[in-house]
Amino acid sequence: MPEMTAGAALRQLQQAQAGMKKARQAIRLAGRDPDAATRLLKLGWESLIQTHRLLAAVPLAAANDVVMTKQLAVQRYATALLVRLRRIERRDFSASDHEEVDLGHEDA
Repeated sequence: MPEMTAGAALRQLQQAQAGMKKARQAIRLAGRDPDAATRLLKLGWESLIQTHRLLAAVPLAAANDVVMTKQLAVQRYATALLVRLRRIERRDFSASDHEEVDLGHEDA
């Protein structure tokens, strides 16, 4: 199997971030519906699993400055999603989207 290039790594990182954005959008649309909590937790958790696998799979040969910067942005977005999932697990629906920082705009 050929070594992953920096371009391929960037594309995969962008796809991982897009998956997390979809999970956050689903959480946002569900709003304060406690009945959707289990489904949302599963959706978000699966997205985090895929993201962390991808982050770990980027070889050093593909880890140039642009890739590393994108990895930082994706990791920050993953952290924000994890915070949101933790709130759902606690059944804490008090935080609004406006109170949270949207880390998706820090792309490099």
